[in-house]
Amino acid sequence: MTATSTTKSQPKKWTKWISFLAIPVFVFLLYIAFDKISNFNYKDVVQKMREIPLYASALAIVFTILSYAVMSGYDWLGQRYVGKKVSFLKTVLVSFYSYALSLNVGVSWLSGSAVRYRMYQSWGYEPGQIGKLIAFASASFWIGLAALSGVALLFSNLSLQGAYPIPDYLMKPVGLAIFVATIAYLIACYRSQGEVTLFKRKFSFPTLRSGIAQLLLAGADLLFAAIALFVLVPDPSLGFLAFLSVYCLAFFGGLLSNAPGGIGVFETVFVLFLPTQVSSSELLACLVVYRAIYFLLPLLAACVLFAVLEGKDLLGKLSGKMSTAQACLTAIAPRVLSALVFVCGSILLITGSLPAAAGHKNWIQEVFPLPVVEISHFMGSVLGLGLLFLAFAIKKRLDTAYYLTLGAVGMAVPISVLRGDGFFTFMALIIIGAVFAPCRRFFYRKSSILNLPMNQGSLLAIMLTVISTIYVGLIAFQYEGSGTSMSWWEFGFDADKPRFQRVSVAIALLSGLLAGLKLIRAPQVEIGLKHEECEDRVEKVLKGTSLAWANLALMGDKRFVFSKDDSAFIMFTIKGRTWVAMGDPVGNPDACADLVKEFKELCDEYSGIPVFYQTSKEYLHNYVDLGLRPVKVGELARVRLEDFTLEGSKRQSMRSRLKRVSKKGCSFEILDQKEALLSMGRLREISDEWLAAKKSKEKGFSLGYFDERYLSHFRFAVVRKEGEIVAFANLWETYGHSEISIDLMRYTAEAPPSTMEYLFVEIIKWAKEEGYEYFDMRIAPLSGIDAGQSAPVWNKLFDLLFNHGERFYNFRGLRTYKERFNPEWSPMYIASPGGFKLPRATAELTMAVSSRPKELNS
Repeated sequence: MTATSTTKSQPKKWTKWISFLAIPVFVFLLYIAFDKISNFNYKDVVQKMREIPLYASALAIVFTILSYAVMSGYDWLGQRYVGKKVSFLKTVLVSFYSYALSLNVGVSWLSGSAVRYRMYQSWGYEPGQIGKLIAFASASFWIGLAALSGVALLFSNLSLQGAYPIPDYLMKPVGLAIFVATIAYLIACYRSQGEVTLFKRKFSFPTLRSGIAQLLLAGADLLFAAIALFVLVPDPSLGFLAFLSVYCLAFFGGLLSNAPGGIGVFETVFVLFLPTQVSSSELLACLVVYRAIYFLLPLLAACVLFAVLEGKDLLGKLSGKMSTAQACLTAIAPRVLSALVFVCGSILLITGSLPAAAGHKNWIQEVFPLPVVEISHFMGSVLGLGLLFLAFAIKKRLDTAYYLTLGAVGMAVPISVLRGDGFFTFMALIIIGAVFAPCRRFFYRKSSILNLPMNQGSLLAIMLTVISTIYVGLIAFQYEGSGTSMSWWEFGFDADKPRFQRVSVAIALLSGLLAGLKLIRAPQVEIGLKHEECEDRVEKVLKGTSLAWANLALMGDKRFVFSKDDSAFIMFTIKGRTWVAMGDPVGNPDACADLVKEFKELCDEYSGIPVFYQTSKEYLHNYVDLGLRPVKVGELARVRLEDFTLEGSKRQSMRSRLKRVSKKGCSFEILDQKEALLSMGRLREISDEWLAAKKSKEKGFSLGYFDERYLSHFRFAVVRKEGEIVAFANLWETYGHSEISIDLMRYTAEAPPSTMEYLFVEIIKWAKEEGYEYFDMRIAPLSGIDAGQSAPVWNKLFDLLFNHGERFYNFRGLRTYKERFNPEWSPMYIASPGGFKLPRATAELTMAVSSRPKELNS
């Protein structure tokens, strides 16, 4: 069963709560398992790992390959469910990479979905189709996990007594309940037609055939995964169904914890619940080898494949099929490399929590002084923590992150030798550096690492990794030896435990501090182009637009993102975490829809909150498709110039006022750009006097301000009194004469009454003669908002302000004034996220709209 969706998979409110609760629940699980695990001897575990038969490891690898092969069936079925298929190679690639990354990086509901979204988007899938496919694939796995768990509990004789006080008599009833729920799902697939509404959400069931296929695929996937571990456990008396029950529980707990690969939770469940005769050390050794085979080996294979394709691409020897594969992986390259860097950091932290080999200590003591050894242990763990944070900067394609990561890995190689991390760690660092080095082309964004925003899921993965590595160290140092009887402040070549204690405290404090700073500090990202960096591209788009307000792009206070063909742009500013786009996209309508999606993805990538300010109904469906909520904030007044006339009885009072202005010696004139520049001193005097009289200051973003560089782009309409300019307005014009509008409109005390109406009408008359179609009078705030009984609370609040907010702003008067010109009214909206993000977005939107231009603050 899948929820119909039109947006990129995003974390919902309940996942936020899981993020908050994951750390205390994770720590509690490790705590209750500590007594059972604390009698492990680290050296015994290492020895038991070496004793695992080669054929058992080979069988585990075979069943791992079968499990990952079956996983591609989820995407194969999902493609048929949404009605759009891709080739077999693409299906295998997207499945392999999404699961290889999600099973290792943590926060699997987000990391795997992001990979699928990127790759399917590059193959022409719509956001709604991708959302449905992701939901279908996820539902397939969870339904299969439930079905297999139910069967295993129902038909096994699993007993948890002695491991944890859960009554055995509950096992079979729980299994039966889960099994019945699975049968009910199949019946729903058979009987359901169309969409079903549940909890205010619409769901659509697949066909019965697809439902059965879901169960078979997920069942086979989990069976192969379980057998890969089962063949490693040397206990001939262990029943497979009992083992399978514990495996499903452990896998479920690991996924729910959001820890990278479920590390810690997966092992804890097995140690607590598995009814086996093997020793604790043997079981833990099997689990460590299984983690290396089922989790790390596929990730390493994914990265090696990527490196091979990237290397051959650089040498120019890619075949046709390999070029296709390389093009597919380019869409997710930063995520692949991010996972690799994250694993590298985890390895450095884990090996730093383990005692060094005795033989290593002997030769290190002969060659290096003690301070070098102490510093190397500390720096190795700090580099590991740094790589965890850099992994998320790598995902953002930051060029600085690329060089810092290469430097960190390069420093980690000799440090791992000094620490005695072992041959595996040394080779892993060499391979990771070799895979990462040729991928410079993916990192082109210029931004500060310090200001990199990180979401809760990313920080959660880091904190759980740090906790897990410290926990591993606590277990490893339970037995006497390796300096375990020494106090934490003592130093020595054999003082492994004090060294571990010091480093662990430092890493815990440092990771907590960095995570806290990332949570409370608003990001300061430099995304998009400044006006001076893309002035020619902006002018090119403006020449093709029919929107006069688009001239706000020339103010210089906004940043720009362009469509792929440079035929459209979005202008925006960033306040705190809110990215405020001014109006709809400007330019080619065919490119604007995709540009809106790209802007939303940029916001998601940098944990920004997207807001589109003063948008029209034309693009409203695009914002809704991306999960944004439109709120009506007023109406736009546009005068059709062909129909405008001063004739008739309705215009009598207007004609009278205009004649009185003319009799005061006033005249109307249009100044071209050169003439306006010559008169800029007088225009500045008028502007300053007007601001002082209104006790106001210049605003930016949605309104122009008096700046010679900005105003030099426009012609001016002025009113002269006895030859002296007493009022002016700069003109926003479109190249195709489809629309004209005004921006600044200011006057002095010398201007007679009704001068501004006179200026308005004369501009309209002149524009009509010039062949313009519409005169844009801009928005009447809070106008035309429905405040009926069923209207949202925002509408009722806006209606109250419109009717009773005169002391704050003349909302009703402005609407009445514009109504004199008999305009065509069209609704205007703000499109923003709802829920808990709305208050912050509203506050930061207000800051953006009311902020002064930077040039005027100096």
